[in-house]
Parts: sequence; structure tokens; C-alpha cells
Amino acid sequence: MNDNNLRQFIDAVNSEVDSKIELIEKEADEKCTELLETAENEALNEAYRKIRSCVTEEKQLNKMTVSKAEQEARIKVLTYREGLVGKIFDSVDDKLADFTQSDSYVSFLEGLLDGEKIDSDTVIYLREEDMKYESALRRKAGNECSFEADPEIIYGGLSVYDRKSSVLINKTLDNMLDEQKKDFGSNYRLA
Repeated sequence: MNDNNLRQFIDAVNSEVDSKIELIEKEADEKCTELLETAENEALNEAYRKIRSCVTEEKQLNKMTVSKAEQEARIKVLTYREGLVGKIFDSVDDKLADFTQSDSYVSFLEGLLDGEKIDSDTVIYLREEDMKYESALRRKAGNECSFEADPEIIYGGLSVYDRKSSVLINKTLDNMLDEQKKDFGSNYRLA
């Protein structure tokens, strides 16, 4: 009976060990599954973060590329407009040169003196090429004033300077053209 008891004891111990082994294996499988799921979730989360980061970087890169292209397009448009404005005012320069060589230019200069108070303290500035009109302008202005060439006057016209009050009235074609360029730039939003 001893053998039988021993056998039952060994079978009971083996049965207990088998059940413990099964329990340990089951717990190990569950832990393994849990760890694998956690690792998989972490890997998926990391992959998602990387994908979001790449998408964000691509969006920023795309935005910068579009902004750069828009900037370059604006620069091209402005450059083209400046070229057109340059052509327009080059044409004006030519017309001014033709006008200052015409017969009506002297009358224009005389008209610029209309309404001006001219006396012995008055200096009328002309461009060097227009000094030839001094005698015609002196008849209009009177003999009291003086005439001087002004190297700053490029296109024509004249300036009237009162020495007493130190007031210069600029009636030059240069000044008129500059004003037109400013008005043109602001009216057509070229600047």
C-alpha cells in the first residue's frame, strides 16, 4: 500500500505541478499577448506621430514654396510695370525735348510768368539752352529782374526766385514731370 500511496502522492504532486505549469504558461501567454499589444500600440503611435510630423513639414514646405512663387510672380509683375512706366516716361521725355524746340515753347515760358510779382529782387532761372529766350522773357517780365542759367533744370521751364522772401516758385518741366510720375505711381498703384 505504500507503493500505492506513494503513487497517489506522486500523481497528486504531478497533477498539482501540471496545473501550476498550465497556470504559469497561461499567465505567460497572457502577459506575452499584453506586451505584444502594448509594443504594437506604441509602435503604431510612434508611426502615427512620425506621419503627422512629416505631413506638417510637407504642409509648411508647400506653403513656403507657394509663398516664394507668389513673391517671384509679384516681382515679375512689378518689374514689367516699371518697364512699361519707363517706356511711357521715355516717350514723354522725347515729347518734352520736341516741345522745347518748337515755336510755341517761348509762348509757354512767357505764360509761366503770368501772375508772378516780378521786381528788382526777382531772379528768373532758366536752363542753359533757354537763355536765348531771355530778351523775349525780359519784355514780358520787365527789365528790373535778372536771369540766370540753372544747371539743375534739365527739360525746360523756369523758376522764379524772390531774394527778399527767399521763396522759389518752381515752374520747370522737370518739376511738372516729377509730379506726374508721383501721381501716376499712386493712381495706378505701381509703387
